[in-house]
Amino acid sequence: MNIHRLIRIFAIITSIGAYIMVILGALVTATDSGQGCGNTWPFCHGEIIPNILSIHTLYEFSHRTASGLDGFLILTLTIICWWLYKQDKRARFLSAMSLFFVVLQGALGALTVVFEGTFAENWLLSMHFGFSLISFASVILLTIHLFQQKKELAASQSPVEVPPVSRGLQLAGWGLAAYTYLVVYSGALVRHTNSTLGCGFQFPGCGSTFLPSFFSYAGVQLLHRYAAESIGLLTLWFMIVVIRRYRQRQDVVRGSIWAFAMVILQGLSGIIIIFSAGQMLAGLLHTTFISALFCILSYLCMQLGWPWKKSVQQSAPVLTDEGVSVSVKS
Repeated sequence: MNIHRLIRIFAIITSIGAYIMVILGALVTATDSGQGCGNTWPFCHGEIIPNILSIHTLYEFSHRTASGLDGFLILTLTIICWWLYKQDKRARFLSAMSLFFVVLQGALGALTVVFEGTFAENWLLSMHFGFSLISFASVILLTIHLFQQKKELAASQSPVEVPPVSRGLQLAGWGLAAYTYLVVYSGALVRHTNSTLGCGFQFPGCGSTFLPSFFSYAGVQLLHRYAAESIGLLTLWFMIVVIRRYRQRQDVVRGSIWAFAMVILQGLSGIIIIFSAGQMLAGLLHTTFISALFCILSYLCMQLGWPWKKSVQQSAPVLTDEGVSVSVKS
């Protein structure tokens, strides 16, 4: 079997592991199992494998185990990419990003044990989820890039000219991804401050409250609602612009449509969380959809290119998701 094919299969396995790590982290939060292994880290109750497994210990121990295993997979994938793809800056950058942030989120996970029961713990847990999301997205983008490499050689012989995307669209795509990432922190803060029912079962309003103190449960809940609703409007606007002006870039068109679909699903799952009083399955779906949305927006950023790059090489090839090498003029 071709070594590059094996690496692509390994990248898929690593991506699945990264998703499991994110979901198990959300499960630990949803079940208040952060102290399932006591105040010891990396061991669980001072043991490599705990003798007594309560449900909280099982959740926390599973999360730690999954994080450790996926960290090892990401480390291995990073070493392979840096060794095998020495001229591929994108593969090396994405693999390094995934490794850096999986280590960083692990370190923050350890700090939450130290700061258990303090206000700082809520912020650390929110950052913990945000960094694990960046690691997950980096692995997904690396996997996509490795599959694009497979198609690039066959398609590079017959480039097709298409109009380049504007710098304004590039800035819009990167800005939307960055803003979505910030909003993710507000959602994580809702969970970690137990503000899910800060407005009770009321939706879309919060009684007569429109601008409560953001240090209250209602304030944290409404802050996240307003931010999430603005993402929906911005994603809709981005999709409309892409469909109207850049139909020939089917990779960007499909990405924008999928992004808007994930926004809708994420919003619906958020509503279900409220009316189900924080039901665990709804919370896991909410985490899945927001993770998928961030990955899709990150993919769009990769396809659109760097907005701050001064110039694009004349007739530079750009690989779309169909494997078509298109020639973009500066």
